[in-house]
Amino acid sequence: MQFEHLVQVNDLSRTDIPALSRAQLWEGLLDRAYDPLRFIVGLERFEILVERAAGIRRRLYLPGVTVEDEVTFQLLQSIHFEVEANAKAAGGSLTISIEEPEPNALFVRFAYCTDDQRALGEELPYDVFIQQAYIAMDIETIQLIRAQFAAQGER
Repeated sequence: MQFEHLVQVNDLSRTDIPALSRAQLWEGLLDRAYDPLRFIVGLERFEILVERAAGIRRRLYLPGVTVEDEVTFQLLQSIHFEVEANAKAAGGSLTISIEEPEPNALFVRFAYCTDDQRALGEELPYDVFIQQAYIAMDIETIQLIRAQFAAQGER
């Protein structure tokens, strides 16, 4: 399944909502890589196995399954997560990219590619269910980032 969507970060027409800077948004997205417990529902624990300037390698423990992924960073631009397939989990990837079509009008594009091809019948649109879960998680990611900087008093 390939799927992508945009989440608006700054609405320039809403002066009542403080805008995030690109640096703040980037810092928050890095938190999703370095502290996934805050962002991934059901994650029990994680380990950072290797840390390099361009990224990290992690092991994530979810109920009944453990996965490893490689996370690479393109400074202030994008983060790419590559999940290795194993006997219990399909492989896949997620690329999170910051887009700025005009100054301070920040958006985040989430692009998913999964290898899971399970067929559950026409009555249960599995891909649609997964896509809706991704959208909800990604919107919550931006809300958590915004709340993090509001709590710190940074504008």
